[in-house]
Amino acid sequence: MNKYFKIILFLVIGITIASCSKTDPTPEVALRDYKVQYATDMDSINKYIDTHYITVDSDYNVTMTKIPIGGSQQSIRLQQTFPLQFKMVQNDDHDVNYKIYYLNLREGTSQSTSAVDSVYVSYRGILVSDQQFDYSETPIWFQLQSVVEGWGEIIPLFKTGTYDTAEGPNPTTFTNFGAGVMFLPSGLGYYNQIPSANIPYYSPLIFSFKLKSQRSRDHDRDGVLSKYEVSQTVVGQKPKDYDSDGDKIPNYYDIDDDGDYFMTKVEIKRPNVLNSNNISVPNGYFSFNGAAIDNPLTPNIDERQGIPRKYTGPVNTNNLPTPLPADFTDPTRIRRYLDPTSYPPFE
Repeated sequence: MNKYFKIILFLVIGITIASCSKTDPTPEVALRDYKVQYATDMDSINKYIDTHYITVDSDYNVTMTKIPIGGSQQSIRLQQTFPLQFKMVQNDDHDVNYKIYYLNLREGTSQSTSAVDSVYVSYRGILVSDQQFDYSETPIWFQLQSVVEGWGEIIPLFKTGTYDTAEGPNPTTFTNFGAGVMFLPSGLGYYNQIPSANIPYYSPLIFSFKLKSQRSRDHDRDGVLSKYEVSQTVVGQKPKDYDSDGDKIPNYYDIDDDGDYFMTKVEIKRPNVLNSNNISVPNGYFSFNGAAIDNPLTPNIDERQGIPRKYTGPVNTNNLPTPLPADFTDPTRIRRYLDPTSYPPFE
């Protein structure tokens, strides 16, 4: 029963997000080979980087201009004020190892974010033809998993700014925010979709951005922030797809991360219990201590790191919490709680 409940919840959440991120069906054209298109995109991006120069004002507004014939300006690739960098992103769905060029104009000084958080950004989007297709100097909130994939790869490399208040007509400002430029192949953009008349299909995209603020999200409301339920260490897998119990539901959408039929939000809040000698002992189910500092050498200790544990304690009745949590409703469930290896999984 539990697994069906999780699947239904996952579908509801997915439908909700889809309805929020798209108001109209997105037209598509015939699908091209990803490797062939990637080579075409990188040719266009490299030509742009080699034939344009960049200017950045004191507020990190960016202008990229084509170098005139005989011009002495240094190209984006050759200039060293903001050295050109890149990140490699393996996408097994496309069978492509994407290179994303980016410029770090300023890293930022405050909070880091992740690909499953919400960000408050001002930005400008242009094509390799220099045509602007989108712009907002006033910051806008975005859910990173609901925008083009390339944003979730580059934005987390930067930090937010400091929120300041002051008197006058502009009472709130952000200082020391992260600012950069990203050059996205179409496979990490809209690819064969046509989101607007201003963006042709198979278009590489160039975004300049300022990361003003962020909000850490908890998609499944289990008490574990979503950024702690993704993994950067699983080879060949997108971090957002991390699924520790193999039930095909990513951890940040999964209300039971370890597949043991006890909700994560209950596990991480369950305190130690008193044994028959009135001594506080671990409940034998999950060694979570909300006051403890995570130890990177033992990443399976704290479920907030996205690697929950199954039952590890001794099998005895002293491990039962008093009173019983709401998820203990019958003797069979109690027996499975005490020794889950002795009983088949719940159906």
